Amino acid sequence: MPNRIDRFRAKFLKLGLDSFWVVSHVNVRYLSGFTGHESTLLVTEDRSFLITDFRYTEQAEDETEVEEIVCRTKGMGPEVGGLCKKLGLKTMGITPSNVTHADWISVTSAAPELEVKSLKRGLVEKMRITKSDEEVEKIRRAVEVCEAAFKECVKYVEPGKTENWIAGRLEYEMRARGAERAAFETICAVDARGSLPHAAAGQQTAEKGSMVLVDWGACVEGYHSDLTRVICTDTMPDKLREPAETVVEAQKQALTCLSAGTPCNEVDRAARYVITRAGYGKYFGHGLGHGVGLEVHEAPRLSARDETVLRAGMVLTVEPGIYLPGVGGIRVEDTALVTEDGCEVLSSLSKIINFP
Repeated sequence: MPNRIDRFRAKFLKLGLDSFWVVSHVNVRYLSGFTGHESTLLVTEDRSFLITDFRYTEQAEDETEVEEIVCRTKGMGPEVGGLCKKLGLKTMGITPSNVTHADWISVTSAAPELEVKSLKRGLVEKMRITKSDEEVEKIRRAVEVCEAAFKECVKYVEPGKTENWIAGRLEYEMRARGAERAAFETICAVDARGSLPHAAAGQQTAEKGSMVLVDWGACVEGYHSDLTRVICTDTMPDKLREPAETVVEAQKQALTCLSAGTPCNEVDRAARYVITRAGYGKYFGHGLGHGVGLEVHEAPRLSARDETVLRAGMVLTVEPGIYLPGVGGIRVEDTALVTEDGCEVLSSLSKIINFP
């Protein structure tokens, strides 16, 4: 963690700043190791301050290696502003998407001579794009927990089970295998509801012959996994057979392109071409994938608009889908590590799960 703070400090000093206020709790965790939410981090030329409140000071002392832990006695903004004034800071950087207008006002009111500069892109977010070997192992573990939980949960998918029951059982199985929590609210959609890419699990029941789309993930040591599969409880309906084959082929082509040196939009284009050629282009309306790490959705994005060039160490989802209103949906999502000469798919479940 100290090495991360040193690298971060070098980046903002190069921009002519004498300090940086890190607000996002995810970024605070990445730089300092602190896992609590009620926190902020002020990094200067030669010191780092983790600011939290009484509830978390003992935890902060156990987890972090910053120079000083500050137990705030006032609002976070005034506390940071007062510290900046005390230290005589002149120019402080922020990531505007992480700071509210009220926070901005409270800091500058407490430190009138401080110049706060907004950067267009977050420095810490850019550092987080490429994962270390340790981070990859945590994501790998999150994938393993995901898959093991799914394999156990599928044993209990039978006629009469609701989407809520399936989602709840899956989340229980992930926790039982070491997950801190589900990475996000599990998506479970039966039959025609599968055409809703982010359907909230409800009371729809799976029956013999149902198609069940499940999108789930686990959080392990702060790092996330994200997978999607479709369960066939009997023979796949004819109307979804060709879409399923198309989605699997689209993902295959995208994974072939997923390699260091390839722009993100080219990977998206490879999958979208397969789906469009099959006549389902208008039924694939979202991006192909996204980065995964301390957040479920982070940079970069596999989309038509993202020209980021992939680098070894990036971890992304690849999730083409076809959604047919009134019929159902097919999405296959895997998590993959970008390497110098291709990619390593971290997940290993069959693309379409036939049950029983």
